[in-house]
Amino acid sequence: MNKPETVLNLPAVTDTLAAFAANLRFQDLPSEVVERTKVLVLDLSGIIIRSQDFDSTLCMKKALHCLEGDRGSIHVMGSKGQWSPQAAAHLAGATAHSMDFDDTHARAQLHPGAPVIAAAFAAAQMAGCSTQKLLTGIVAGYEVMIRVALGAVSQAHAERGFHPSATVGVFGAAAACGNILGLDASQMAHAFGTALSQSAGTGQFAVNGAWTKRFHVGYAAAGGLTSAVFASQGYTGATQAFEGREGFFNVYSPRPEPALAVQDLGQKWEIMASGIKPYPCCRGIHAPLDALAALQQQHAFTAADVASVRVGMARRSVFVVGEPQERRRKPRNVVDCQFSTHLCMAIALKHRRMGWDDYEPALADPEIFKLMERIEVFEDAECEANFPTAFSAVVEIKLNSGETLRYFQYAPRGEPDDMPTQEAVQQKFMSLADPILGTPTTQALYQKLMLLDTNQPVSKLFEHCTHIA
Repeated sequence: MNKPETVLNLPAVTDTLAAFAANLRFQDLPSEVVERTKVLVLDLSGIIIRSQDFDSTLCMKKALHCLEGDRGSIHVMGSKGQWSPQAAAHLAGATAHSMDFDDTHARAQLHPGAPVIAAAFAAAQMAGCSTQKLLTGIVAGYEVMIRVALGAVSQAHAERGFHPSATVGVFGAAAACGNILGLDASQMAHAFGTALSQSAGTGQFAVNGAWTKRFHVGYAAAGGLTSAVFASQGYTGATQAFEGREGFFNVYSPRPEPALAVQDLGQKWEIMASGIKPYPCCRGIHAPLDALAALQQQHAFTAADVASVRVGMARRSVFVVGEPQERRRKPRNVVDCQFSTHLCMAIALKHRRMGWDDYEPALADPEIFKLMERIEVFEDAECEANFPTAFSAVVEIKLNSGETLRYFQYAPRGEPDDMPTQEAVQQKFMSLADPILGTPTTQALYQKLMLLDTNQPVSKLFEHCTHIA
């Protein structure tokens, strides 16, 4: 006799998130959410612009040309020419993630801005909408993306080998585009169902420092846009895309908690928990860099005075940016650098800074490689207890004199309770966009981005800011 099928009492996550994303309006957004969203859009726009001349970007543009993706009407900030909507979303999303400088939601362990904002930029140009509508779509995308990650229990999802910013990003992109394109709740649910078929991306890129990490996130942006457009034309997607027996939570996570995806929806705004990065590397390396900077300010020592450095982190951070240690001490390309605690700490030890333009010189610097041999990463119990609420780190430096210096950093700079000032965010944006666009255009774009909450046409954002290859 067959046993009766077990009926799971799961919340209707798909329909609940679909209704929220479809019905969200600008008037529903608290003022602090509007202001934070403007800052996040500003921050990501600078990264997209700066990444337009990277080797991976130029290669990607050639590939998109072969696919006839450059025969459209959609602009990408910092890039000349016009693209199809899908190509524009893919290109913008990939470049937004290329520097590993994009915003981070610590508890969800992902970068929501790159797939969501990139897709929203393309959808908003398609719709010819206002910047208020663009902002609203972006907030819808952030909320859906982050909440789906929480429901999947992002760490469990990532430990299966998935890259959450890509796998979950496609749903955030679909929500953002669906809101902008005017989908109703039923159509939005179908968009999520189609996005489920495009949820992809694993951590295998780390083996050889591949560009696929960048590709993942751009593909999520394009996939979310595609899913929303298909749904707008009546195309049906799988129902119960998240909570279904073979939906995202049950297939992609060994221990999902679906209720977390809808908890306090519309009351607690997860976008407010997204932080801004001060360093262009994996977020797990930021607290060690902050701790080292604090020690350098407190004590008079140089790299030559250092006998050894021990960096304590949570277990997940050790796995992502610390092991295997011999591999992390021998980075071969920029992607390797972005995931090497040893390399980033060696740069900071030698130069008392760590920025994007330090990577290529470091790869050719024997002194940096010698410094890396003195750096060890280990799992620290206090850091593990704090994770993922905080990406903590402890740095212990033993000097040649025998003295040992120690500093514990609870959370990296740039988290919501330690956000950079408006002046600091503006400086980051200017430093990224100015080399590509020039000062007058960069300043004009900054002013437009700070007025996103006014009812200006989205097309105004792309005037005069498409100047390079």
